[in-house]
Amino acid sequence: MEIGLYIWNLKNKFHLILLSFIFLNCNQIQQKNKNIDNINFEKIVSGSLVCRLGNGYFSGYFKKYASIEKKFSHIGIVSKENDSLFVYHSEASEFTGIGFVKKELLSSFLNEIKIYDFYELNFNDTINFQIVEQVKQYYNLKVPFDMDFNSSDDKKLYCTELIAISINKTLKDSIIKPTMTLNKRKLFALDDIYLNENVKKITFANTGNRCTSL
Repeated sequence: MEIGLYIWNLKNKFHLILLSFIFLNCNQIQQKNKNIDNINFEKIVSGSLVCRLGNGYFSGYFKKYASIEKKFSHIGIVSKENDSLFVYHSEASEFTGIGFVKKELLSSFLNEIKIYDFYELNFNDTINFQIVEQVKQYYNLKVPFDMDFNSSDDKKLYCTELIAISINKTLKDSIIKPTMTLNKRKLFALDDIYLNENVKKITFANTGNRCTSL
């Protein structure tokens, strides 16, 4: 009898834990997706830029020192692949300082992010495609994150450097110019990209995610 009661209690505990897990998991999914409900993904195309303010320790640092407007801390470029939206960006671990050019789903890039905006490049589709392809080359080469913040070459790339150099290299012109100074060296600030005359903010109506997989 005691064994039967024990098993019955064990089953109840298991069911309670399972129900709690399902509830928490569903709640987390809702929380994660809540921040992207106002985006009309039909406006997001390959070549769109996405800026965000991250939640990590260094995000506050980059917001303060890598931007005049002090709104964002990070930037990536969107690529639409098989009806899914990916973001290519260069990011380093806050614990090790090691990182590479990486690729992740847009939903992951914006996971738990409250402040973000999208921007479009004022170039034709062919140029935008070539810019994305240039970024993908750096991704395929596994180019490491540039902890030295040296903008003189592309052997290593920090986040704004990846986007700025890819644009400039594609256009064969210094469309994006570095304006931030660190240790007497010029760096690409976030403002140099998203406030550039060749870049325009994308605005959305409250249409929600209607047709594009994240």
